[in-house]
Amino acid sequence: MTVLPLFALTLLAQAAPTDRPPDPARGTTKATPASQPMPQAGPDLPDGSELKPRQRPEPFASTDRYLAPDASTVDANDVLDEMLDQLAADVSKLQPSRIGPILLERIRLSDNLNPNFAPVLEARLAASVARAADIALVRCAECWTTRGRLEDGAWVVSRGVNRKEELETVARKYSARTVLTVALTLVDNPSTLAMDVELVRADDSSIAFAEQYRMNPETALLYRGVDRTQSRLNRLKELQDRIDQRPRFSQEASFGVMFLSNFGNLSWGALARYTLTEQFGENGAGEVGLEGGGYISTTTFSAGLIGGVLRLRPTAGQLLAPDFRFVLHAGSLITAGATSFYGGGGFRWKPAVRVTVFALFDYVAPFQPRTNGPRYGEFAPQLGAGFTWQ
Repeated sequence: MTVLPLFALTLLAQAAPTDRPPDPARGTTKATPASQPMPQAGPDLPDGSELKPRQRPEPFASTDRYLAPDASTVDANDVLDEMLDQLAADVSKLQPSRIGPILLERIRLSDNLNPNFAPVLEARLAASVARAADIALVRCAECWTTRGRLEDGAWVVSRGVNRKEELETVARKYSARTVLTVALTLVDNPSTLAMDVELVRADDSSIAFAEQYRMNPETALLYRGVDRTQSRLNRLKELQDRIDQRPRFSQEASFGVMFLSNFGNLSWGALARYTLTEQFGENGAGEVGLEGGGYISTTTFSAGLIGGVLRLRPTAGQLLAPDFRFVLHAGSLITAGATSFYGGGGFRWKPAVRVTVFALFDYVAPFQPRTNGPRYGEFAPQLGAGFTWQ
């Protein structure tokens, strides 16, 4: 056999079609029609209808995203800022004239913290106290210095303020009334950040204020300003009500006396009133609602009172402080023989959790309850006490 017939047979073998699948080892990527996937038929649905994927509920409560970051860890800076705000709010409740200016003696850090973090903590503490109260915070330059002195023929080296006389001298130099000491501790297992604070009077070294603050990553952070102190449970309930768009109502039953002017004389009678209000604003700064009650006098006449009321708190709310509000109200005074209008304002003071005291000064449009009787109206003060509940 010659070479020419062999070459011809080779060309014929390459040109002939084959039914074998392509060899992946040779890099053939073109698929035959038999190897292509068959299209799958969709679900049998009526015309104009569609399938919507089911929305799964969130794995956490609806308030978690408002209270803590959406992550597996919590930043230690956020935890520290929360504790500093809490400290500043506590200091603001003390009398500034008795504790200020405050001399910052030292900031101690645990061994597992970087010592260079002490100036950062001092700056954050000063900023929080400055926002919360009008109290000067003074840095002590002598409290961390190392000094040497000669005592009884011996050279003694000391650091900081070690004696009561030295404390009085340093405080007098800075015109400070109290000395502040802060200790920050980081516990690894379980992860906890602790801050211990002590405020000492400079004149007699007595402790004016001492508190400890503890936080861990599992505790939800309730971000708030340093101008108020509020328990976490109440703050959480307030946020939950706002998220759920649930109104916060307050009820009050009050009793007292009401005076009506009668030709220059004041005729008094018993007063009873029920008030239903809804809170609005930051931390319930305002209340608006309806009131109804009655005026009863055994010597003159009786009348019904119905109208609206608005209460506003002029200052930031404090959990442990009495609640003081300005009151504005107006409505109708209804008797058996005449109807009149009343309106005015005053204040309401809440010294306890439930008990309230009020004083109102109203104007009542002059009216004549009887055809041939005297006219009443104009100046009408009210005094009394009440009981509130949610």
